Amino acid sequence: MAATDDEVVAQLIHRIQVYAFPRRLRSREFFVNFDTLKCGRVTKTHFGRALNTLGVRLRDEEVELLAEHFTEVGPKIQKPQNVNYKKFCEAIDEIFIETDLGFKAPGEADQFGRSSNGFNEQFKASLTSFHPNAFGNIEDEEKMDHIMHRLATLCSSRGICFKFLYYDCDRGPSPSPSQCCPRRGGKCTKNQFIRYFPFKKEFSEDDIEKIVARYTTQTGDVHFQAIHNDISEVLSPEPPPFPTSDLVLKPDPTTWDHMELNPVRKIQSKVVERRIRLSDFFRDFDPLRKGFCTAGQLKTVLTVSNLEREIDRNDFNHIVDVYTREDGQFCWKLFVRDIDSAFSVPGLEKDPLATTSLPDATTTAPGRRNHMKLTSHQRNKFNKLEDKLRSRIVKRRILTKPAFKDMDKSNKMFVTRNQFMRVMGTLGFDLTLEEVAILSTVYCDRGNHNDFNYVDFIKSCDPPFYEEEVAMSQLCAPYQDQAPSKYFATSPLAHGGKIHPLDRAYSSPSL
Repeated sequence: MAATDDEVVAQLIHRIQVYAFPRRLRSREFFVNFDTLKCGRVTKTHFGRALNTLGVRLRDEEVELLAEHFTEVGPKIQKPQNVNYKKFCEAIDEIFIETDLGFKAPGEADQFGRSSNGFNEQFKASLTSFHPNAFGNIEDEEKMDHIMHRLATLCSSRGICFKFLYYDCDRGPSPSPSQCCPRRGGKCTKNQFIRYFPFKKEFSEDDIEKIVARYTTQTGDVHFQAIHNDISEVLSPEPPPFPTSDLVLKPDPTTWDHMELNPVRKIQSKVVERRIRLSDFFRDFDPLRKGFCTAGQLKTVLTVSNLEREIDRNDFNHIVDVYTREDGQFCWKLFVRDIDSAFSVPGLEKDPLATTSLPDATTTAPGRRNHMKLTSHQRNKFNKLEDKLRSRIVKRRILTKPAFKDMDKSNKMFVTRNQFMRVMGTLGFDLTLEEVAILSTVYCDRGNHNDFNYVDFIKSCDPPFYEEEVAMSQLCAPYQDQAPSKYFATSPLAHGGKIHPLDRAYSSPSL
């Protein structure tokens, strides 16, 4: 083909691109039905029919020229199915797959030899024949530029594609009398534009009216596609940045008991609580029963017994330094002896008369509780607030435990700080956030600032009366008959259950 024919083909491709871009047409869908063999080729007749179905109105000479340009010749290509529609569709779809809405970089040539210098501007201008209305006053033009800049910034920051807001008005699925504007024309009525405008709170009614007046067509419709094109020229083609939320931990100056607690004491409390015998685990690594193992085997024992989470790396290094001899061997017998001292006293078998007590709650308290270290000023403020709450609870006889039990459905013996504040508000105590924070310094004893121990709070602020404690102890205690019997003789000489009357005056006369 001559060079002039290439230029004509490039112009025809450009016309089809201008027609397909605003309508978002995929030309490949119109050729698939004619390609029964799925080989990517059709006949010249089918090629012209597909173009007519696409909606492009071309003359017969132009269709013939396009068909000849995309005709292939080869040993495996048989006539008449020799027009390669795949390459034709790829040429049309460049406007969708290339960056910056299908426009190539300046100086870059396409497959038809067209340079992008001047072609991008021509393509942009040919997308629509509508030109925004100009204002006669310079101040109005400056204000309009400011409004459009605000609109473009809001669309960019909130990730809104402006033209997608009006697709329901422009591309209805079925014909309807309510569709006053032509389909796929990029226009809508004034009422529809104001109804779907997304920034009614950010723009005043006068600003919206200025936008409508600038982009109103001769028929009275609003050309939203032109607004989208003007916004796209200002905005960057890159997508908006993905929102991220970096983890910034708030510094916590609180000092906890576990920071000063001996790590052996921590492990001992958990061993007593779970009734674990560590010697059984260490014997697996000490077949000669010498009482020594490596530091790695110690870590394995703590992991298997689920005690590794109770200590950190510094605590582990402290234990290794204390119980390790010069050659690097860990003396697990001494370690287990110190741990098991909570169960029994070493050498108990040598003293038959010695007595021991079972481990109680104080032994396991270091593993279950982690209190904050308070200053004298914080302690005084806490005591004053607690006395105030205790006095009000006693005077008004408020039952606090049922309200906390409603919040603690799983019976964990603690609630969150927000739940504690809600419970106290339900009971009539309007505590401030500062007062809740003061109470949390004592009753948040789980090593964090959120879990509130309401059981200890009830014991301190709503203790039972002495009569209630006595009644509960008698109710739960076993039966004991301490009073003498009124019906049976208590004399040691009486045998056989001798009965004596209660009152002789009412006894029956002897016969």
